[in-house]
Amino acid sequence: MQNGTMLYATQINHGQSEIWLGTDSEELIPRRIVATNEVVNVTRRLCDPEVFKDFYVQYYASQQKIVSLSDANITEIAKELKLAIS
Repeated sequence: MQNGTMLYATQINHGQSEIWLGTDSEELIPRRIVATNEVVNVTRRLCDPEVFKDFYVQYYASQQKIVSLSDANITEIAKELKLAIS
């Protein structure tokens, strides 16, 4: 995975979120719509607790706000969320 790759997520509504992988300057894969609880469960399980806590607070701050997550386990998170860079 490319250096600086992050998970980006935004809540569409309370049940759905749009997610993708990218860097500060570009989207690396097409966006996907997934269940909001799937994003939360995967990141909670695979992230450092402090990283997850910061992500979670921002993620639920408001709908339509784009938040990013950078973690040592970004490759595993991407695999769990079925976000593959071709």
